[in-house]
Amino acid sequence: MVNRLTANAAITACASGLLARIDDVTVKLSKQLAGSVPEFFEDDDLVREVEASAQGNVAAMLSVFRGETAAEDVPIRPEVTAFAAAVVRRQLPLESLIQAYRVGQTLFSRLWMDALAEQISEQEVFVGALHRSFDELNVYLDRVVAQLVADYERERERWLRGEAARRTALVGRLLRGDRIPIDHASRQLGHDLRQPQTALVAWMPTQGEVDQQLMTLETSLTAIASATGVTRMLMLPAGTCTVWAWIAGDLDTDRLAECSGVPRDNDVLVAAGQTVQGEDAFRISHEQALRARHVASHMPSPPRITLHADVATVALLAGDYQEARRFVIRTLGELAAKTAAAAQLRETLRVFLQEGGNTRRASERLFMHRNTVLYRLRRIEELIGHPLNKRRLDVEVALLFIDTFGDEVLPLEHQLPTKPASAEGESSTGSS
Repeated sequence: MVNRLTANAAITACASGLLARIDDVTVKLSKQLAGSVPEFFEDDDLVREVEASAQGNVAAMLSVFRGETAAEDVPIRPEVTAFAAAVVRRQLPLESLIQAYRVGQTLFSRLWMDALAEQISEQEVFVGALHRSFDELNVYLDRVVAQLVADYERERERWLRGEAARRTALVGRLLRGDRIPIDHASRQLGHDLRQPQTALVAWMPTQGEVDQQLMTLETSLTAIASATGVTRMLMLPAGTCTVWAWIAGDLDTDRLAECSGVPRDNDVLVAAGQTVQGEDAFRISHEQALRARHVASHMPSPPRITLHADVATVALLAGDYQEARRFVIRTLGELAAKTAAAAQLRETLRVFLQEGGNTRRASERLFMHRNTVLYRLRRIEELIGHPLNKRRLDVEVALLFIDTFGDEVLPLEHQLPTKPASAEGESSTGSS
């Protein structure tokens, strides 16, 4: 704690410290906000927009506290104003938006008081710093809330007037499984629901410029459709940085898989459901696309287009990403360590399993002596604590998670078990 700082110097020092870790501060505030306004955290897209808006507000206030601009003049950032449009398009009430800002103000105020308390030991200076910074905070937030209310009302009026609202409501009913006369729905959407359906989800990081983002996403989806020989598709904005789409009719999925270079914007990613036939094809393929998108969002380097057919097993088993990580730890034990030696053993095990447990073929693929493969397999069994043939399916699934999600699904060192369980039975390795 520093003595004899002036209020202004303390505010500047605290603001600089928070600015250096603004990403962590934003995530912390967003997680705390989730408990008070849960409707803003029901899907990944809105969570990202909440975080972007929170970061924009924090960055603006810190620039005021650092003396770079006045609270009356600091620009309201595009990602902040874009959040009002996101709330409207989720059909959430204005009260939820205002409540989020009230809660956010309280959470940031607590964080800011804690930061000042670490810097200032003298009560008089501390109180002066609080008064000045809270006055500026209130001025800024009054401006932001007034702007957001105006933006919300304007966007809501446009949204309710437009055809997009009617189509969104109808699509929402179809995705909920409501029974709607299929010919009526097809006419309303301009999309033949009697045909097989292939759903796509395109998304990109939020940049604040909503119209430009949606145009970029729609252009990318149109390019994919054209590359696969499709002339029409149903597209629907889902937030400010996501577009849902459906293709009616039989689709050559091989051609779709070859479209990885089609989204010309490097920020655009796409997930595709499988081509589904039947009464609920529209909903089922969309759910598959969302699951594929969930998998892609946890990949260290996701492909430009993620096909549900390629990640169906992972999507089915890894709906809870944190539980997937715990499953890897439980199943592989010390074999899940983030070390070169453990990675080498996992690769040996992966090839051994792919070759049906045949050590001769595995050694040929790995370009090593069969005895080396046998030695490594014995070491693997020591690390996982049981013979490979006891829980082989679990081991294969754990390796599949690591293949898909990379090192992010591996545990930290302190999460590894201190001692593997004793191996049960004789080694299962050594097949011809």
